[in-house]
Amino acid sequence: MNEGPVHQDPPIEVAVVPFGAWRSPLSPADAAAAGGRFGGVAVSGEDVLWIESRPGDDGRATIRTSTGSAAPVEFAPEAVISARSRVNEYGGGAFWVAPVSAEPTVFWVAGETQRITSRRTASGPARPITPIPPAVRAWRHAAGTVTPDGAWVVCERELHVDLDGSVLPEAVNDLVAVRTEVAGSDAAGLQPVVLVGPDDVGGGDFVAAPRLSPDGSVLAWLRWDHPDMPWDAAELWAGRLVAGGATPPRLEGARRVAGGPEGGRARGLDRAVAACLPEWSPDGRLWWCDDTTGWWHLSASSEPGIPEEGSGDTVRPLIPGAAEEVGEPRWISGGRRYGFTDDGRVVFAAMAEGLDSLWLFDPATGERTATPGPRFTSIDQLDVRGHRVAVIAGMSDRPSSVWLLDLAAGSAVDLRGEPIPIDPDWISPAVPISFPTGSDAGGPDAEADGVAHALLYLPRSGDHEAPPGELPPLLVRIHGGPTASARPEFSTSVQFWTTRGFAVVDVNYRGSTGFGRKYRDLLQGTWGLFDVEDCIAAARHLAAEGLVDAGRCVIRGGSAGGFTTLAALCFQQEWGFESTFSAGCSLYGVTDLAALAADTHKFESRYLDGLVGPLPESSEVYRERSPLFHAEQFAQPVLLLQGSEDKIVPPSQAEVLVRALESNGVPHEYVLYPGEGHGFLHEETVINALETELAFYGQVLGFSPSSDPL
Repeated sequence: MNEGPVHQDPPIEVAVVPFGAWRSPLSPADAAAAGGRFGGVAVSGEDVLWIESRPGDDGRATIRTSTGSAAPVEFAPEAVISARSRVNEYGGGAFWVAPVSAEPTVFWVAGETQRITSRRTASGPARPITPIPPAVRAWRHAAGTVTPDGAWVVCERELHVDLDGSVLPEAVNDLVAVRTEVAGSDAAGLQPVVLVGPDDVGGGDFVAAPRLSPDGSVLAWLRWDHPDMPWDAAELWAGRLVAGGATPPRLEGARRVAGGPEGGRARGLDRAVAACLPEWSPDGRLWWCDDTTGWWHLSASSEPGIPEEGSGDTVRPLIPGAAEEVGEPRWISGGRRYGFTDDGRVVFAAMAEGLDSLWLFDPATGERTATPGPRFTSIDQLDVRGHRVAVIAGMSDRPSSVWLLDLAAGSAVDLRGEPIPIDPDWISPAVPISFPTGSDAGGPDAEADGVAHALLYLPRSGDHEAPPGELPPLLVRIHGGPTASARPEFSTSVQFWTTRGFAVVDVNYRGSTGFGRKYRDLLQGTWGLFDVEDCIAAARHLAAEGLVDAGRCVIRGGSAGGFTTLAALCFQQEWGFESTFSAGCSLYGVTDLAALAADTHKFESRYLDGLVGPLPESSEVYRERSPLFHAEQFAQPVLLLQGSEDKIVPPSQAEVLVRALESNGVPHEYVLYPGEGHGFLHEETVINALETELAFYGQVLGFSPSSDPL
């Protein structure tokens, strides 16, 4: 039977254009506008609340809320909230919600003052509950938890100025209790109660992650000392919290539960154990993650209440044998990777082979199932209340958003509901790859032969293709940290390049998180060597596979990734890999390792002891690996992008290298962005940085970036 003509869309005209010059649906402004990040997330009754930064509003970190049945709105818009903690400079843990009641209370850390502020969700003004500091951001707070009676907040505090106004030689980190019901005028002088100070049992150079048991009778927390980082040797502690109404609380019977050097000895390991992510299940048992097995697996105490001294050292992981990590390095305060349903099951995120996934686990039966909804590949944080799960997560073909999962109904809703910024035909998905490195890849180091890992994104366009026989340029991206990992999610900062005809490889070099403790520890003493080797090996591997043009590889990274970028450009010829990279872009990157060790903030002030070596014994090693002192070895063009207010990697790091490059006649460009810190927040900065970087690569690689919008 003739049913008449069938409608067909007209064929798409495919333009033949060299790689790099493709017209993209993502302008620098589009990429910047989609560059907002998310902070904590919490379920409170029918509401879900989260932090969302707004690039178009000077990077203000707003608190948003939604019930799932309507578009999200800003919480207390009249208060013009910017919830951002500055603890350890990286922040995190900037808001929390009191236990659900008739009128629950939201607490947040005000970005400018660092005072804790509270407001009842239904009414009332915003009220600061911590004192006015003697200097701007001198007293910082994060990661609060509220006692069951709602009378006290227990949180992290970081003092840069003593209570008498004297500047401290090093910041002091402690755990304090803050009264919640105080008049605004009283808060100006009412000091928090110290629960765990540096000299107390369970105190130390760092204390973090306070978590109260469901009945409020036990406090758990993490502690560690210089020169360790928390992912090296953090200990899990617990103590009885004695509190009642207006009576100032106090801590009694503090004891180490798991982790640290003692935890390693108890297991017969030749290293310390790193504990992280303490939580309490509804039945009053303490849970945590530690890496006794070589992976950050979930563990739990056998009985409710305060565990015995060291009892966690011999606890068997709940899901042993899995080559995955629930735990994560504690770069920021707050945050959860698992939580508990009202029927005793556990919802948890786990990373395996560079990708995250979300699971539901029943401790009673050992059954493990995937949660309903999308198959997430990148998970930041989650919160579980009853059968509802709020999760900040993204996928390879969809940006991170805030999702609400209903385990009873088997449903999943994107609470923000914002459209994907480009058509699916243009999206390049992340492909996990592994490749040979060390001397197996022709490198100079034979001690750690084997593989490294990365996420590969190939160029993709809905209406462009390259001339026959042409291979794409490669952009090698390096994550910060260096103890971090590439984010396996749709990102405009990646798709900006792939839609223009670049291949992008996001390298999880040796030392990255998510591949087990052994892999993470490979960077101990080798930063500036193994990370550089792995980035070079990634480029050479992809060229050898015929996927990219070996003569058009560039490298870029921020912070620690900026250091690796500069080191790769500086040392590639000396190591026998001449011109692997034609150019590089360093965003607020380290140039002088010794200066970083001397100038950086407390949290990372001894980080390089492990990554490079202790000072002053290893001073020559610091100099050998610092690009600043080998500027004569730079031959390829360098782009340096830097924030003027960066406290982690100050502008002086870049400016000293600029002078050296000038004196050696190396092509370079230096852009200093006023008012920006470690990571660019303002939309106009992100736009300019992308435009500058694209033009830079076009000039170096010999293509004319398209300025025609789609």
